[in-house]
Amino acid sequence: MSAILEVSGVTKRFGGLVAVNDVSFSLAAGEIAGILGPNGAGKTTLYNLLTGFIPADEGSIVFQGRQLRGVSPHRIVRMGISRTFQLCRPFVGMSVLENVKVGGLAQPAPPEGRDAHAHRLIAQVGLSGKEDMPAELMAYGDQRRLEIARALAASPKLLLLDEPFAGLGSSEIAELSALIRQIHADTGLTVLLIEHKLHEFMKLVNRVIALDFGELIADDVPERIVTHPRVVEAYIGGNVPETEAA
Repeated sequence: MSAILEVSGVTKRFGGLVAVNDVSFSLAAGEIAGILGPNGAGKTTLYNLLTGFIPADEGSIVFQGRQLRGVSPHRIVRMGISRTFQLCRPFVGMSVLENVKVGGLAQPAPPEGRDAHAHRLIAQVGLSGKEDMPAELMAYGDQRRLEIARALAASPKLLLLDEPFAGLGSSEIAELSALIRQIHADTGLTVLLIEHKLHEFMKLVNRVIALDFGELIADDVPERIVTHPRVVEAYIGGNVPETEAA
């Protein structure tokens, strides 16, 4: 399977702090992969580099054969990369429907029309009947679903999810994990996610890219990553992770 994303030697410094250090990996089209690492490992900084929110100091980021370094975030969205954020960021004062429609403005209007497109995505993420609700008044779990619908509205080829399970209870996590899995199966999207909830994370992804202090320390399938010596040392603090515990 051909690579949709190729990251080569990417480095980002903030003064004397090297937040991402010479990171290289590729994603195959249609893959669902995860980024693992402790707080401060450089995970969200890497997302910000991939999406143009901050510029890389060194290295190359190529998406579908096109260089992303120096490209603005809105152009990267148009090229086919959408993301969610650690904290839900609905557009305050706008309805659920309006939030999703705004997400679709990065692309030309689809043949079905912007309203129908947004309604379909709202139904896909399980929010039917809430189209007219002010987005900021929704339950937090529903805001997580709204974030995904808004990201999908831009018709991405690569979807970046930044801690989608944060702040959710165990039943909500299981439901959202099933939704992500279903979206991946239905659309063939390439999905890359950051997550600390190991139980669902390890069941959801088929490959794990592990970071520590901004460096890539392992890149393997979940079954092997949980016993990788450097991952255990860096992320678990010397203990093999309990992937059967939430």
